[in-house]
Amino acid sequence: MSLAGSADHRPGARALAPIRPGRKLGYAAGAMLDGVATQAINIFLFFYATAVCGLPAALVGVALAAGLVVDAVVDPLIGSLSDGWRSRYGRRLPFMAVGVPGTMLFLSLMFALPQGWSVPVLGAWLTLLSIGLRVSISLFLLPFNAVGAELSDDYEERSSIAAWRWGFAMLGAVTTVALGFGVFLSGPTGLSNRAAYLPFALTLAVIVALATIVSMRALHRMPDRQHPPAVSEGVIYARLWREVGELFRNHSFRILFVGALLLFTASAIHATLAIHANTYFWGMVPAQVQIVTLSLFMGLLCGAPLAGPMLRRLEKRSVLVLGIAGLGAAFALPPTARLIGLMPPTGQPPVALLSVAVFLGGALMATAAIAFASMMADAADEHEHLFGARREGLYFAGWAFASKAAAGFGSLVAGVAMQLIGVPSGTAGHGAATTVAQLPPQTVNWIGVIYGPGTGMLALAAALVCLLYRLDATTHRTIQSDLEARRAALAAPII
Repeated sequence: MSLAGSADHRPGARALAPIRPGRKLGYAAGAMLDGVATQAINIFLFFYATAVCGLPAALVGVALAAGLVVDAVVDPLIGSLSDGWRSRYGRRLPFMAVGVPGTMLFLSLMFALPQGWSVPVLGAWLTLLSIGLRVSISLFLLPFNAVGAELSDDYEERSSIAAWRWGFAMLGAVTTVALGFGVFLSGPTGLSNRAAYLPFALTLAVIVALATIVSMRALHRMPDRQHPPAVSEGVIYARLWREVGELFRNHSFRILFVGALLLFTASAIHATLAIHANTYFWGMVPAQVQIVTLSLFMGLLCGAPLAGPMLRRLEKRSVLVLGIAGLGAAFALPPTARLIGLMPPTGQPPVALLSVAVFLGGALMATAAIAFASMMADAADEHEHLFGARREGLYFAGWAFASKAAAGFGSLVAGVAMQLIGVPSGTAGHGAATTVAQLPPQTVNWIGVIYGPGTGMLALAAALVCLLYRLDATTHRTIQSDLEARRAALAAPII
């Protein structure tokens, strides 16, 4: 393998037939790695490390943030390398093949934290595992998402590819939640059963392996739909700096980048505090937490079929804004209602109401995420139109940088906030009523404020930023016509 590009490579115009359904589904199955590994960390790890293993919340927040921040810095390098990589298996598959075993290993180790280690040593170990897991996920996921933008040039089929990819990611998330709350960590004290977390993680690792093998096999059968490696000149650090500068000269990318920063900060804070909020603020037992959490992911899963009809009738920007706003409302309205006295502060948790709210918010968010991925592919076309080079890997790396830096910051904010408002570590193992009784009412209310209206306002800010996106279907058709003409001219014989 080598990185060297070929200066005399001259691609021809592309005339691609629609992708076969079986191959489209096979490719999309790889998204289960994202749904399984990412949601296992987002939903279960913070509670496991603090309440079960007894680590301070701020230290866990720092460990999770460190993994995301280091990964966010590495992402552009992975994206740029995969754009220019040359091998007999193409430019994306080698990175994906390296990322899978790393994801399986680090995911398992993070839910098998040793007992008897000092807090600083265990915190350092968790930080190393966090960095290893996040980089491994990126080694698979960034090339995987980038190649999805290459499989079709059609404005609508790209949305279909993104929808199936999203559907499999959410299937992975639902599977993770169901196995966690319903099988390995079930029962009134299931979340505090330290010995159950490693078998849970090993089961998830097997699911990741099976799904990604299917995906990589499907991609190996579609080499003709993938773009050739980009021409790369100069040493990597100088080239990467120049390429990143190009990204931020594109208005469409800047809007998507800032929108992702705000949205994923909100999502990270909400996900990190979910089990604490459901246990302390709402007073739920694990079975009720499972119902509400599954309702969110069922909404995210069921929202995928809605994306197609919505995207055929509305511009992608409109679908994106509506989805983000809907998710923000689902985050903010139920906790705000309790905080201002519209719901009783004690008694039976409103499981049905919360389930409906998060299901609707999740369904709308699914349509937004699918529009987001499709818009990023369109912006990559615009980049080739403006700068003469294809940078799908770097584009999705930029999006991942925004999401992971924001998620790292969100995890850090959540951890520090939990410590500042007085939530103790190592409180698992008690019933929900006992756990709630350990916290003063003011602390419980602050959990609700951060988890609810705080994250809702950040999501609303993301929706407002995305209103500034300008690349629509008409503009994209013009760009595609120009690109086809350029490729045809390059493919013409020289006389």
